Amino acid sequence: MEKIESSGVPEDRDVSKTSKEEFSSTVNRQKGRVSRKLVEKNLYISKEQKKSWNEEGYILLKGFCSEKFCDQLNQEVIEIIHSIVKKEDGFSHAYAGNGHLAIREMKPNQNAKNIEDEISKLFRIHSTGSFKEFIHREDLLDILEDLLGGDIDCFLSQFIFKNPGAWGQPWHQDSSYFPFDREPQVGVWIATSKATLENGCLVVLPESHLEPLHEHLPDERENSNYGYTEIKDHDFSKEIPMLLDKGDVLIFHSFLMHKSYDNKSTERRTAMVYHFAETGTNFGDLDSPTNEWISVRGRGLLNE
Repeated sequence: MEKIESSGVPEDRDVSKTSKEEFSSTVNRQKGRVSRKLVEKNLYISKEQKKSWNEEGYILLKGFCSEKFCDQLNQEVIEIIHSIVKKEDGFSHAYAGNGHLAIREMKPNQNAKNIEDEISKLFRIHSTGSFKEFIHREDLLDILEDLLGGDIDCFLSQFIFKNPGAWGQPWHQDSSYFPFDREPQVGVWIATSKATLENGCLVVLPESHLEPLHEHLPDERENSNYGYTEIKDHDFSKEIPMLLDKGDVLIFHSFLMHKSYDNKSTERRTAMVYHFAETGTNFGDLDSPTNEWISVRGRGLLNE
């Protein structure tokens, strides 16, 4: 693909202030919700993992995925991007095709050579290829059964491109984006490349999953991505950077406060993220276009 022209992008590249405020207002309809559900019986996870989940809000699985599998994900996601975004396409905040949704990075990348150098996230990919293979891993589903129960759906998938120079995402709680009638949901984060302080690793705030959902204000940085909101009314001094090796997996509570640093390196940092919920969860009157509900264990499979 020919070099992507970033420096000539028109001034409307930044998401409007009104759009950011409207999105933040929608997110804040969840403000004040709490999730006090703890794991009481652990059939599959260890006592240490149970303690980490209940007290800290996450479980870290070192080396859960092979480097070869991570390479497959990294390659397949680029193939999907190229299939839905053509070099003759003009600038857009989002691109859709074949059931997938790609979100453009709003901060210009002067060194972009290919379209993947300008993408922030790709959604709705857990029904295809290696992405689908992962959500049916029995050892993963065993862990999720202890956290969610025996009836499990995967409803959201996103591949994160943290390209050189990209902003980090501010402090937020994922459940603010999920107007569901049950909680928690469970995030499963695969480091498909090494995550460091320099290249914009994930950062978590232990114990914050016990907090209610906080107010999320619009991200006021110029060229911040659509959908970025920020928690400001909390002490984040006990934050822990997740320095992950390629293939490590972080499983985290949807109320856990987390963010990522800016990528100050010269290399792309990538991650594959899934979200799981209890089968039968009600998503309200209108589901998000980024969601796709697929049953992976339990009674939901009987209806397919």
